[in-house]
Amino acid sequence: MPKFRFSKRHDFAWPLVVVIIAFGAFWLKPWQEKPQETISVQALGKTQVVPDIAKIDAQVESKNPNLDVARRENEQKIGTIIAKLKELGIEEKDIKTQYFSAGPGYEIQIFPAPRPNTNQLTTTLEITIRNFDNTNEVLAALTQNGATNLYGPNLTISDSKLEEAKSKAREDAVKNARGKAEELAKLSNRKLGQVVKIEEQGDFAFPPPIIAQSESDLKQKASIIEPGQNEITINLLVDFSLK
Repeated sequence: MPKFRFSKRHDFAWPLVVVIIAFGAFWLKPWQEKPQETISVQALGKTQVVPDIAKIDAQVESKNPNLDVARRENEQKIGTIIAKLKELGIEEKDIKTQYFSAGPGYEIQIFPAPRPNTNQLTTTLEITIRNFDNTNEVLAALTQNGATNLYGPNLTISDSKLEEAKSKAREDAVKNARGKAEELAKLSNRKLGQVVKIEEQGDFAFPPPIIAQSESDLKQKASIIEPGQNEITINLLVDFSLK
């Protein structure tokens, strides 16, 4: 039977080959993917939205030397107002007690110092109007049934409408981000690839409440808002791959 022998020269060469292969694998690192080259841009998206909700604060005040009597009188007025509002289609969820206060009432005089001459209890209701057509009827229901002070209306945006506006603003932001990234890629002699990451920066912004003074004023301001007062903005940070 033939016998195979390895010379000492070959015995020395094999370890050297193994070291070379190991060193090459460590240097080239074929198991690691080449890092993806990307470009990051920040873009703003905007959209316009029309207010569809009006909020009114109504104060109901009752006075009586006996504070408990003032409380009962106030409860009766509040009950009547709530019943009238419901008849006008205002839902229970849109009638909220903001706060109430009770304490002594003072004489209206400058000198000598005013003295307490009765007790008074005040309840403040927040009424949300979703149908601007019956605004005057709502105001009449308040003033004719014991409301002593009215504040508003303050025009705001419903949650569903706000979410819809934010979605449109995001679409606009992504479009603006791609346009900016394509311009930068062209200037660097590269081609723009796909979106690899999107991050929303901060929160959206919308205008502060607008004060209206009557039904006609409310309708007009609900449909014709000055520029910048009904603007929803979204700020995005978008990463694109480069080719």
